[in-house]
Amino acid sequence: MKKLGVLLLGALVLISCQNKNVIEVTTKNIPDNTTVEVLFKEIGNDLPMTMGTAVIVNGKVSLDNPFVELDEGYLSIKEEGQTEHAIFFLGEPGKITIEYDQHHPDKPIIGGTENNINYQKFLDQINPYIQKENEFLDSNRAALLSASADVDLDKREKIQKQFDELSQAANKIIADFEQQNNRTALGLLMMYQNLSSKTKQPSDLKEDFDKYPAELKKTKLGKKVQHLVNGTNGDLAVGGKLPDFKGKTPEGNQQTLHTFLEGKKVVLVDIWASWCGPCRVENPNLVKAYQTYHEQGFDIIGYSLDKEEAAWKKAIEVDKLEWIQVSNLMYWDDPIVPIYGIQGIPASYLVDANGTILAMNLKGNELSKKIKEILNK
Repeated sequence: MKKLGVLLLGALVLISCQNKNVIEVTTKNIPDNTTVEVLFKEIGNDLPMTMGTAVIVNGKVSLDNPFVELDEGYLSIKEEGQTEHAIFFLGEPGKITIEYDQHHPDKPIIGGTENNINYQKFLDQINPYIQKENEFLDSNRAALLSASADVDLDKREKIQKQFDELSQAANKIIADFEQQNNRTALGLLMMYQNLSSKTKQPSDLKEDFDKYPAELKKTKLGKKVQHLVNGTNGDLAVGGKLPDFKGKTPEGNQQTLHTFLEGKKVVLVDIWASWCGPCRVENPNLVKAYQTYHEQGFDIIGYSLDKEEAAWKKAIEVDKLEWIQVSNLMYWDDPIVPIYGIQGIPASYLVDANGTILAMNLKGNELSKKIKEILNK
């Protein structure tokens, strides 16, 4: 009987260890002693805050899991002399696992808890289609860059149609995932990540959110969705002032909008991303406008919603974007999304030196005509 008691005690200890709240990180091609941080964001706070810190030893690191309820989480890997890597995961109690390979920074693997396992399954489904879209854009880059918006409109429309057809499969995966999880933690996560990119009116978003279980709406993630639903008012308009923002250039320098605007005549604030097909299709038009009007006082500042630095930098180079670029590499979690009420990209704002909005979301020839009109006043 005594022996049985010892065995039961040992089993209880084992179960306790297995159920420990921990975030276990396995890395490849990252040197030991590299700092790893667990981050989160408070409602209304633009930048993530640190919840825990540790260093990599023998390619591994274990951190106490600080999440006691459903929330967004980030893992930051700060290799000395290198760009910081940020990995998104679903913060919740339990054992969370993250695998990261420096040679494949766009393919981290998250797991451990059921929600993170299922979220990774969704990423495994959608990522190949995103890759195909990017490869299609890259293969058609030369045609887009050499095409004149006036002469080769048919060519542009053909490429856009092909891209739209390619995107249908990815859109179906997203739609199916949202439908299957429209009352679960993963559905709430999807609503949070894609809230500002949807075309629904705020009233429709509120109606969707109201259908979620009360226990999910009370979590930190639920409160953040509520905050965005209430804040998605799209109140930026011509004549208003564009809010300031900050981000880092590809060289790692901090840049704010208001500082950039000093002394300028007219500036286009272009919100885009390397993974955004319509953005990449529109980029040749921006290149043409920049080359035509830059010497007369026109400038551009690009603000990217990218999440991978390598993809962002490659797109800048391939699309020949000569103007200043900034990004926080935070995808749809970027603070500019709720502040600007962005419902999709590309989004653009033509402003003067004071940040006053002169026009919004102009494309192609419409943008060029407006720039010419403003400069000739």
